[in-house]
Amino acid sequence: MLQKNFYKSSLTMLAMVSAMTLSSVAQAAAIPLANAGFDVDDASAGDVFGATGWTTFGNGFTTSNLGPGSSPVPDSPNNTFKAFGGGSGAGQNFAATAGDVFTMSGLGMNFGSDPLLGTGELLLQIVFRDVNGNFAGTEAGGNFALGFNVFNSNVVNASNPIDIWNVLGVGTAAAPDNTASADLNVLVLAPAGGSGYFDSIAASQVPAIPVPAAVWLFGSGLLGLVGVARRRKA
Repeated sequence: MLQKNFYKSSLTMLAMVSAMTLSSVAQAAAIPLANAGFDVDDASAGDVFGATGWTTFGNGFTTSNLGPGSSPVPDSPNNTFKAFGGGSGAGQNFAATAGDVFTMSGLGMNFGSDPLLGTGELLLQIVFRDVNGNFAGTEAGGNFALGFNVFNSNVVNASNPIDIWNVLGVGTAAAPDNTASADLNVLVLAPAGGSGYFDSIAASQVPAIPVPAAVWLFGSGLLGLVGVARRRKA
């Protein structure tokens, strides 16, 4: 009877510890993006190259010139970030580890005064990299692999109505093995011409938290005690 009660109480305690551990794992935290609304720079006198807090690549500018026909944006003073050409935009880099889950959201616009042409499109993108800056994941061998180390949002392209803000989002991006960091990018791919506009970028991260060592130690200790009790009974 004593042994049976011991087994029951020990298993109950193990279940409680495991439940407490699992309940504390999936806690999403907002990523502190710098200048997420692109309103830090003064663009009242004209476009400003780049955007404070962002690493700009290609042709990217902070602008306040959207014209009277544009839909309003949910921040002030209503600066936005525009990019044009093939592979232009801006990004921010954050530390990450394998198993981390990222999300990213924002607004994108096909602007009527310089609309996207041909196959041009704008999107958000999350890229996972290793310690050397290469694409993460040993399976990919340092190569670009969409849906594995590169995750794209839905796109705004030439078929979207002009001067309308569209919600963009990368729903779930899980970091592969040997991940050391994540690039959060706003990206325009418009080789035929036209510009893409972005505003109100946000992101979150759910860290991959391993089961604490205490749980494994408790479990192994419990198994050891069960083994001792059985030997004594025999």
